[in-house]
Amino acid sequence: MEKEKEYLLWFEQMERKDVAIVGGKSSSLGEMTAKTDVPVPYGYATTAYAYRYFIEATGLKEKMAALIGQITDVENTAQLRDISAKLRKAIMDEEMPKDLQAAITKAYKELGKKVGEKDPYVAVRSSATAEDLPDASFAGQQDTYLNVQGAKMIIQKVKECYASCFTDRAVYYREKQGFDHLDVALSAVIQMMVYSKAAGVMFTVNVADGDDKNVLIEGAYGLGEYVVQGTVTPDDYLVSKDKLEILEKTVNPQEVKLIRKPGGDVEEVPVPKAEGEGQKLTDEQIKELAGYAIKIEKHYGCYMDMEWGIDERDGKIWILQARPETVWSRRKAKETAKTEEKGAVTTDRKVIVKGAPASPGQVSGKAHVILDPRFHCQPRTGDSLYCWLQEPGRCCYGFYCERCGYYR
Repeated sequence: MEKEKEYLLWFEQMERKDVAIVGGKSSSLGEMTAKTDVPVPYGYATTAYAYRYFIEATGLKEKMAALIGQITDVENTAQLRDISAKLRKAIMDEEMPKDLQAAITKAYKELGKKVGEKDPYVAVRSSATAEDLPDASFAGQQDTYLNVQGAKMIIQKVKECYASCFTDRAVYYREKQGFDHLDVALSAVIQMMVYSKAAGVMFTVNVADGDDKNVLIEGAYGLGEYVVQGTVTPDDYLVSKDKLEILEKTVNPQEVKLIRKPGGDVEEVPVPKAEGEGQKLTDEQIKELAGYAIKIEKHYGCYMDMEWGIDERDGKIWILQARPETVWSRRKAKETAKTEEKGAVTTDRKVIVKGAPASPGQVSGKAHVILDPRFHCQPRTGDSLYCWLQEPGRCCYGFYCERCGYYR
């Protein structure tokens, strides 16, 4: 079998060196399925070859190249938004070639036979050939679709995954990182759905301070998308790698959760107050997750960033994906090569607020306090600014808006 010319591959047929064939997410799922005893929901993935076949057979490649050629400045938000939207629409307007549709449909039926379910519910996840690399992170830039059922709907979601390769954020990042937009291809993972009672992420390095002696687990009720998106504040659990001892627990209240709907798709529902204020995982589940994290890190030989879910039907823990952690991995590599130069840092520091950081690091600068986003002036042309609350046709010309008090 020539992997490079297949429309799709099953998890056990893929390994981590196949990033160019099926992308980072797909290749990692295959690696764990084939070479570890970590529990991974089964499935298959369309290939980069299938994606390129789709855009070439439909004539999309030329249309996409023409649109991409119109990008003159990714810092021009209006231009970036307009061209990205046209790229996504061009993809969605084309019908997928019949033979590719047939291959996806056949594999979906085979998946049902292999897992003993007719028309199983699956997650359809994007996996770009330039993602999950140790020196660049494309995580979260393409779309994921949960609780999908039926071959026709899967084909639709695969196309939507293809289109999500051209979100504003993805286009901007590739431009800044120097990746050619048409060199990057997209794989779509079709993976058995986990009916998550609780889900979240975990890291084999503390993403806040770089401590690699412990496993950091973040978890909340419901599907993991709300943790990844930051919609809810998850519980934090810190577990030592050497003794699997729970060192710290930070239990945060949770008011809503994302759950699967019985007929497909997902919905947000409230979490009962008493339940939401309690610990989301048992101590046994925390330790089991940490054990899987340690195994995965040992297998890959680097810091890892993982997603997990606990199925509400039987309480089984599943590892949904794993990728190399990038921030501290890069920093560690730099520190090994040379001592980082330290910038000037003020010694007059007072803690104003504490919380879980979205991204670790240190920076300094002038703070602009915006009490209401409606009053924030926006750039128009040249040095002109305008205030959203002004009457149509009126602008706050110059550098100062008397209406909102914003100056620059």
